[in-house]
Amino acid sequence: MGERKGRIIQILCIILSVAMIGVIVYMVYVDRQSSQAQTDSLASLIEEAKPYEAEVQELQSELTSLKSSVSYTSEEARLMVGFAVTDVSDLSYIEEKADAYGLFPVIVLDCTLDTETIEEILEEMDASWEIMLYATDFSEETNASVLSVMSLLESSKREYVDVFFLRGDYSSDANIQLLIDDGFVGYTSYNSDTPQAGQTEDGFVYFDYSWLTSSGTSVASRVSAFYKNKASMIVTFDMESINSGKLTETYVVSTLDGLLEYTENDDCFFATAADVVAELSMINEYLAEQQEENEARAAEIEDRISELQQIIRGIYDKME
Repeated sequence: MGERKGRIIQILCIILSVAMIGVIVYMVYVDRQSSQAQTDSLASLIEEAKPYEAEVQELQSELTSLKSSVSYTSEEARLMVGFAVTDVSDLSYIEEKADAYGLFPVIVLDCTLDTETIEEILEEMDASWEIMLYATDFSEETNASVLSVMSLLESSKREYVDVFFLRGDYSSDANIQLLIDDGFVGYTSYNSDTPQAGQTEDGFVYFDYSWLTSSGTSVASRVSAFYKNKASMIVTFDMESINSGKLTETYVVSTLDGLLEYTENDDCFFATAADVVAELSMINEYLAEQQEENEARAAEIEDRISELQQIIRGIYDKME
């Protein structure tokens, strides 16, 4: 009897164990099915959200680009060629070079020359040539000579470039204010590393220069840098140095040949100072318009990103 009872208990234990194993297997199966269903559902939602998330990524990239894209880049490098005259006899030499190289010569006129010499130069020079005023050591004292020449030009009905040829380290705040008070809209500026041209925040324009007074002065590297940067620069030959032989004719010709080669290769082109000033004077206006357009576009992007993020959240909310 006891033996039979023991067998029954054994059988019941086996049945119970099998049943428990069955329950466990079923629970694992159900759990796996549920997990697979969730995985499949999540995969489906991820696929549904993918195009919206991709658009958000593209828009965020555009937004980042917009915030750093407000800048001015000239499409072409502009080269001006100037001659610092000392006497009316210099004009025939300048005319010869202008004809030979297709230049738009800029007469860099030293305002400290005596009035009679300046009057002779103005009377004899080609009316189409531009005049750019200059003083060797521009200061409050020499500014009186500048104002005198400006008055002489106005009475002679001769126009001059509104950019003052400022050499050396004379661009102090006080001197710049003098130029502003005189009515100039800009000045030349020498940048030792890379030739530059542009417009300051207060609207004053500037462009680079090279001043040639002796043979061997390297201008090729500066010209190369200026055209690569699509900047503007005036290369000026000092006629006093040419007349004294310090700046040899061989060197002048080789320099002009090199400049002409740059223009023939379309690396830059000979330009009038007036055209350069006109272009540089529009930089701040251009930047302001670009900034306004970018801000409007940025607002559109931010609105769209917010809209897309709401759509994405709605998609993933379906998992809850």
